[in-house]
This record gives sequence, structure tokens and C-alpha cells, in this order.
Amino acid sequence: MVHRVFSAILGLVLAVAGLGASDYIPTTFKGYTLLSGTLAVFVPGVLMLSAFYMAFRFLKFAVTGKKVK
Repeated sequence: MVHRVFSAILGLVLAVAGLGASDYIPTTFKGYTLLSGTLAVFVPGVLMLSAFYMAFRFLKFAVTGKKVK
């Protein structure tokens, strides 16, 4: 039971971290070159998606109690 509660807390923290990482994705690209604009979207995007993926895994374990394969 302690593992599931800890997983739920960690999953919520990771979901908030994913939202925080999404704030760093630029919405205007004036002054960016193609390479720097791509990296400006790619790096925070990968961090955001990985945080959401880990949050999903932790929250799924917290709800079901089964390890996801």
C-alpha cells in the first residue's frame, strides 16, 4: 500500500513537471534559425513527453497495483 501511495505522489509530481517543461516551448520563432528553432521545440518537447509518460506509468500502478510491462 505504501508503494502505491508513493507512486501516486510521484506521478502527480511528474505530471506537474511535464506542464512546467511545456512552458519552455516557444510560441513565436522570430529570430530563430531552422536548427535553433527545431532544438527549441525538440528539447523541452522530449522532456515534457517523457515526464508525462513516467507520470502515466506511476499513476497506472497506483490505481491498479499491477506493474506495467
